[in-house]
Parts: sequence; structure tokens; C-alpha cells
Amino acid sequence: MRHKSIAVHVLISPDKFKGSLSASQVCEALEKGIKKRRPKTIFTKMPLADGGEGTLEVIQQLHGGAWITVDAFDPLMRPIQADYLYLADQKTAYIEMARASGLALLKAKERNPLKTSTFGTGILIADALHRGASQIILTIGGSATNDAGIGMAAALGWKFLDAKGIELAPTGENLIQIASISSVELAPCAFTVVTDVANPLAGPTGAAHVFAAQKGASVTVIKQLDKGLNNIASFFGSLAFEPGAGAAGGLGAGALYFLKAKIVPGSSWVMDKVHFNRALLKADFIITGEGKIDSSTWDGKVVSEVVKRCDKVFKQTILVSGAFESSANFPLFLDENDVITISSRAANSIESLAHAAELLEQIGEEIALKYLN
Repeated sequence: MRHKSIAVHVLISPDKFKGSLSASQVCEALEKGIKKRRPKTIFTKMPLADGGEGTLEVIQQLHGGAWITVDAFDPLMRPIQADYLYLADQKTAYIEMARASGLALLKAKERNPLKTSTFGTGILIADALHRGASQIILTIGGSATNDAGIGMAAALGWKFLDAKGIELAPTGENLIQIASISSVELAPCAFTVVTDVANPLAGPTGAAHVFAAQKGASVTVIKQLDKGLNNIASFFGSLAFEPGAGAAGGLGAGALYFLKAKIVPGSSWVMDKVHFNRALLKADFIITGEGKIDSSTWDGKVVSEVVKRCDKVFKQTILVSGAFESSANFPLFLDENDVITISSRAANSIESLAHAAELLEQIGEEIALKYLN
């Protein structure tokens, strides 16, 4: 007697492939490839993010909302337009700080964390409060700043004074001069900061020493910035040592102090927000991935969180990436042979980026033939 074949249910939940494809585009390419070989496969596509770039799109895909465009300022205080996601029925705003204060807004030669400011992010927050938001989720990552959030606070009304009582511009270079802070009362609002960074504000593992170099800081400037962070830490107190305080050039600590925010781990927060566990339990196979799998992948990033949750419910995970650069910290319960890379199918990195979608489609076909019998 011939039994009817049961359709396999595949959950595709990747992060973005930075520099080439969004998480949604990765899902589409893999689905297209698998369907060529296994057309009866059932799919759940659930793009993910870690609290940085792409997070707002993931949230909108599930919860809807409207994009609000605001006249703001870039990290060097030049006028720009930046947007955020607003769910009016929930009075909830989702603000990605990189849209106003991100490194991608600057040319390489313009990067200078002594001069940059999170003022533009504060403008977005002020607009959301003016609209009546009772909850604001601030995703922080990809920043061009190292101002401990004083720019954001200045846009909301705080003033930062030196020893002579002169108001300071809210930039990284002026952190060292702050002698007093005049505070303001914000409209009632619950703030949540989403980040995949757990560093403290200052010190050898703090914002300046770990992240400022990629924002254009020299060794000398890094030391100067760290002294400034230590100075503002004297106002922040124990908040400066909270995990995530050093995220986005210290914006994490600034949000804790000025906004009375709570900080949550990015990947876990996004996964809970999109009800990942519910989809996981219905799936037979899970495909996840990111642009590059290396030792840092396992420090709370999307792929790390996905495989942990899959392991807890004994579901097989297939990893797809642009490149696999290191097996350091690779989980013992995973098989490195289940990592499939674009780079192994391309002549060079340029081809990998230019043809990522079609190469992922080919990988989808391979997955179908190897795993989905």
C-alpha cells in the first residue's frame, strides 16, 4: 500500500546579508530555489533582525504602522529628513537611531566621533512624544556617534554646562567638559532600547575603546573620548555599568539616564515580537543565516539565538551565509557541514555580492535535494 507523502514545513528565518540582501530577500531567494525541487513544501518566512538595520521593516511586516517623516539632523548637524514607524492605535513608535545618527549617513572622510551628535535621534523622539506616543522602542546600532546620548537629550531640552556655566554643544569632544546638567520633565512614556551590544559605557571594553575606531577615531582620539565618557559616567552612576550602556557610542547609557529606559537584547526581543517560537514548533526544518558567520556570530546575534531555540525543541537547523570565516565558538550541537555558503559558489567576493540572490536560489535547490526528501 502506497502512503501519501506528507509535505515538509520549512521555517526560513535569516538576518539580513549586509551589503547585498535584506532578510526578506534572503527568504524569497531560498524559497524560490526549494520550490524548484520540492514544489509541495510548506513555507513560513520570518525575516529577523538584531535591533539594528532592518529591524523596523521586520516589525512593520508583522504589525503594520505608518512611516512618519521628520525634518531632523544628521550626525554632523546638517538638515536631513529621517523617518520612524508609528502605530497610532497602539500609541507606539519604533525609532531606529541610525536613520538620523548613523555611520552610513557620512562619507568615510567625514567620520569623526569628536564632532558627531545624536541630536537628530532626539528630534525623532520629540516628534513621537508630540504625537502622543506612550511607548517608544529605540533600536540602536550602526551609529556614527560617541556622545553618550547627550545630543539626543539636548534635542529634548536638557542643557549641558561647563565649569563656567556656559552651555556646551552636545558632541563627543565636549563630554569631558560637562560640569552640570539641567534636566527637563518629559511627557509620560515607556522607553525600551533594543541592542545586540552588552558593553559598559567606558573603560577598556567600553564604547570608545571597542567601537570608536570604526567611526573614524585615532588612538589618541579614543583615549580622549573615553575620558569624556568617564566624566559623564560620574553623573550616570551605576547605569554606566549596565550591559548595553556602551551601545551606539554610549547612547545606551544616555537612554537609561535621560529616558529612564530599559535595555533588552536585540535578537531575542525581535524574535519574541514576531512570535518566533510559535512558528518554530510548527516547522520540520529551520533555515537561518547572515552575511558572514564567524566567532562573533555566537555573541547573541540572530543566528545564535535561532540555533539555541531550535536545539531546545530538537529541530534541525541549516545555516546559510555569504561566508564562513571561523569555526571558533561554533556550537558543539551543530555540524559545520550544515553551513552552506555563497562564497563557495562564487569566483570572488564581488561576484558573491552581485549575484547573491541567484546563488541563494541555487543553495535553496541544494537544500531541497539534500534535506527535504
